[in-house]
Amino acid sequence: MYRFFVQPQVNVATQKLAGYELLLRSYHHNYWVTPTDFTALPMDQQVSLSYQEITNILKDHTDNPEISLNLNREQFSDRQTIGHLIHLKKSIKNLNLIVELTEAPSLEELHRYVALYRSFGIKLSLDDVGTDNPWGPHVQDVLPFMDSIKFAMQNFRLQHRQKELLPSLKAWRKIADMYQLGFTLEGIEDPSDVALAKQYNAEMTQGYYYSKPVPYAAG
Repeated sequence: MYRFFVQPQVNVATQKLAGYELLLRSYHHNYWVTPTDFTALPMDQQVSLSYQEITNILKDHTDNPEISLNLNREQFSDRQTIGHLIHLKKSIKNLNLIVELTEAPSLEELHRYVALYRSFGIKLSLDDVGTDNPWGPHVQDVLPFMDSIKFAMQNFRLQHRQKELLPSLKAWRKIADMYQLGFTLEGIEDPSDVALAKQYNAEMTQGYYYSKPVPYAAG
């Protein structure tokens, strides 16, 4: 059994809800857990599940918050997946959809498929910059095609790389400015992290300080 949990994304300037990230969970031994294989559930079923969650969210939030979905490299370049996402975008009026890429595609894949995403108003964001997607020629090639990037502070903490966190954050803030990208700071755990997001001019924040990923409760 699968379903999407949601985690709110907050506007740094206003500290108000700006969006939700949908995070796939599977039911295993009486617990909802993060799947070990996100491709185990076919994309058409994932889109069907996301449709239910998104329509519930937008019924409660008429200000049209952003909705983020995760894709890996294989899913990003799969034509059926693209078709399912286009169908989702067309099925929900005014859907503000962002695809968060957990892996950087190749330059060839971007040249082949970005126009399809763009033509239907689907935005692209590179996830976990600085850790899972570190700076290098490959990521450098990808950034001109992105609308935003996401810096996950929790990855540095989990990897016991706290000494690298601030220098990396500073560097990626400059990279975001260089490529004119939106900047989301993830891993917000306390008010000092909120202050850090303001200091580095993040537009959006996300983390346990606001909420863990939870089933969406319709208001």
